[in-house]
Amino acid sequence: MAECTEASRIAAAVEELGSTGFAVCLDLLSPDLVARLLAEQRQREDDGALVLAGVGRGDAGTRVSGQRHAQSSWIAGHCEAEQHFLDFAERVRLAVNRRLLLGLFGFEAQFLYYPPGGFYQRHVDALQGERGRVVSLVAYLNEDWSPQDGGALAVWRAGCEGDPAVVVAPVAGTVVLMLSEDIPHEAQVAHRERRAIAGWFSVNTSGVRV
Repeated sequence: MAECTEASRIAAAVEELGSTGFAVCLDLLSPDLVARLLAEQRQREDDGALVLAGVGRGDAGTRVSGQRHAQSSWIAGHCEAEQHFLDFAERVRLAVNRRLLLGLFGFEAQFLYYPPGGFYQRHVDALQGERGRVVSLVAYLNEDWSPQDGGALAVWRAGCEGDPAVVVAPVAGTVVLMLSEDIPHEAQVAHRERRAIAGWFSVNTSGVRV
């Protein structure tokens, strides 16, 4: 039953992604998986394994303190919790490809830690025409989050300014999908420690599609 419920909710999120360019799904990650991912991220923090998060892709990303204040660590499936999250992302990838025919091929993800005062100004995750990152995924790990804690994700429709279309509280279990080239978004200033996973589905630039 749990697998059926997850599949139907992913399918609904993919439909919303196709129609609006983004989708918000509350409680999509199970409390058990959230707790194990949170424990893994905290262990990395204790081990000093997080690095200052840049603006841009990979090692070429620049460190721009005025645009982003966060730390990150790549997820590679080295523990059971990480592998279960990557398995979840694979189910999302397959659902997107079946319904939207985007040809998503690869997936990369990282833990993100925002200290009190952390933020990431409005941005998109890929440049138009790059054909790299196509769909972005954000999953939140914050337990007992309240509006006073700030740190919400503001999401705008493609090409729109002014007020965001939706403001998402970074509550544990919430998953957000966005078209990477089209949807501007912003991590608002957090007033307490804020933890998330950010991931990106990409196409295979060699031309092979699955």
